[in-house]
Amino acid sequence: MPRIARTVEFFRVWSAEMAYVLGYWWADGYMRVKRSTTAHIVEVSSVDQGHLLTIAQTIGGKYDFRKIKAEGNCYGIEFCSKEMYNDLLALGGMPNKSNVIGFPIVPSALLVHFVRGFVDGDGTLAWNGDRPVLQIYSGSSQLLTDMALAIEEQTGIPAPNVVANRSLWYLKWSTIRAKCLAAWLYVENPGIALDRKAAIAKDFIVWKPRKRPHTGTITEAMRLHFADYLPPEE
Repeated sequence: MPRIARTVEFFRVWSAEMAYVLGYWWADGYMRVKRSTTAHIVEVSSVDQGHLLTIAQTIGGKYDFRKIKAEGNCYGIEFCSKEMYNDLLALGGMPNKSNVIGFPIVPSALLVHFVRGFVDGDGTLAWNGDRPVLQIYSGSSQLLTDMALAIEEQTGIPAPNVVANRSLWYLKWSTIRAKCLAAWLYVENPGIALDRKAAIAKDFIVWKPRKRPHTGTITEAMRLHFADYLPPEE
């Protein structure tokens, strides 16, 4: 029996929750129209089953949950809704988006939630020795370029260069800049977050550099936004 399409308005009204889920979908989501039934499908996938269910509950309504066998321990939630599909199109989403999608127009006050969603979907927080590193990946270099500039404009953290890595591109912030970015994303602006990445972010917050950062590493705008997380000026 074919599934009945539903009216879902989740992506129609901006909120912190909507911005986060949109960012997560921008990183790890799909949309397609089934040829056999013309059903409009919006999907989000993740290896974090519990967090995926949190996203499903945040969106609300009925959904299909499945294990994506081809991806090993990866799971997906599917919503069947032409309205949701069209709302994502209006925001800049598209089928087969991986290498071509751009950066959406996000209200300034909600940018942090969108970026946190994207980082939770396609980012890493890790340690390089004793130094914190935060990276974001995408098949679209233009998306990363525009995201880095939007982050810089709001936080003062300089936009890193987009770097090629095989079939992907990535942005990388390290040391004091990674610490400040983690503070912005997970501490100063709380909201929905992937627990394991939020835990690493909190470890970043207590990190202190062994040596004074090089001149220019910390901008005046960073000092304005992140004074509590930075070493004092000489």
